[in-house]
Amino acid sequence: MSVLLQILQRPKLAYYYAQKGIRNTYWRSLLTKLVVRLVNLRSRGRRFPINADTETACSELKKNGIVFLPDLNLKTAQLDEIHTYFQTKHVHDMYSGLDLGLAKDVTPSYNKVNYKTADTLGCSQLMQLANNSEILSIAAQYLGAPPSIASMQTWWTIGDHNLTGQSHYDDIYHRDVDDLRFVKLFIYLTDTDEKSGAHSYIKKSHLSSKLVARGSISDEVAHHTFQSDLFATIVGSAGTIFLEDTWGIHRPLLATHGRRLIFSVLYSLIPWTPQSPPYPLLLLPEGLDAHVNRHHFSKQ
Repeated sequence: MSVLLQILQRPKLAYYYAQKGIRNTYWRSLLTKLVVRLVNLRSRGRRFPINADTETACSELKKNGIVFLPDLNLKTAQLDEIHTYFQTKHVHDMYSGLDLGLAKDVTPSYNKVNYKTADTLGCSQLMQLANNSEILSIAAQYLGAPPSIASMQTWWTIGDHNLTGQSHYDDIYHRDVDDLRFVKLFIYLTDTDEKSGAHSYIKKSHLSSKLVARGSISDEVAHHTFQSDLFATIVGSAGTIFLEDTWGIHRPLLATHGRRLIFSVLYSLIPWTPQSPPYPLLLLPEGLDAHVNRHHFSKQ
């Protein structure tokens, strides 16, 4: 669907595409300060609890663009509950949009499939994690304003269907431009290593004005531009949790074996993205913050 048609159907997406076109870091920083001020005014002083742990985590996130949250890593029982929940859900191809049954329909021609947003929202374990008070506090401190969840996604990377090493556009180093300031939560729901799609991130690149033009970034250019010790490969067991500013340069390593299941949450200032649902899909579960979740859940 063309950008113009998307904006005509959902006028609020004009903000998303306008800020996406601003690549100069000076102007992005200047506009970010304005948007932060407006969001704070609109939220009428809304605050999230801050403690020493969240301050330390936020400082690490600001410094390197990524922070791990080992105290929040999922336990076996939580993971079992999540996997049991998704066993009955269909997936769809990330590129064609076709609905598929994971067990019988995902033939070797498919190597990335995701669950529908409504099915992800129905997973209580994941919703509790997305709304964890510590995570929301870190996100609020990092954004400089109360966070809003713009999108939540759960998807499989099927490495054993990609033995030829086919790369898609999001398998190559790139910057996300989901808002003027934003941060993403990632949770590995399966054990993940270099060959099953481990995440790769260039630390401190979120602060750099280099390689900010539109388009993907080759490995050669990335390694020529940034010091080798800034390249981080995130391997980990199922349950590993980290927060990342994906304006920083990143990509998944090309998966050629196994299957990786991952969950992500985008916290932003203005939650209007093409991946956001056009209207709330479910009723707000008890205990979840109405402001944070307003684009996915309705209060009535």
